Amino acid sequence: MKVERHHFREFYKQVFLPEHRHPVNVALHVLGTMLGIVYAIGVLYLSSPWLLIAFPVVHALPGLVGHRLFERNLVVGDVRVLRKDYPPLWFIAGNHLMSIELLLKGFYWRAP
Repeated sequence: MKVERHHFREFYKQVFLPEHRHPVNVALHVLGTMLGIVYAIGVLYLSSPWLLIAFPVVHALPGLVGHRLFERNLVVGDVRVLRKDYPPLWFIAGNHLMSIELLLKGFYWRAP
């Protein structure tokens, strides 16, 4: 099996964004990203690093709900970081990049 080399930008535009078209799903991804950041800052402020155990749930659950209820792209499944066709961290980085772009440019920047 031949493994092709891909660049993150290519992955983001050709794979990640087409899997995130429904506006509610995208909003839930942004919400999860923001909740995760606020949660991590709060945990650090409280000096309770053991609370970081819940970070993946706080960060990812809204996006997973968005895929299950709104996007419904069952071909790729609901847990993107378990996919083996691209590096797992690219999905997390894509989620953060999408959130940053939407917060800076607004939610109108691309049609569903």
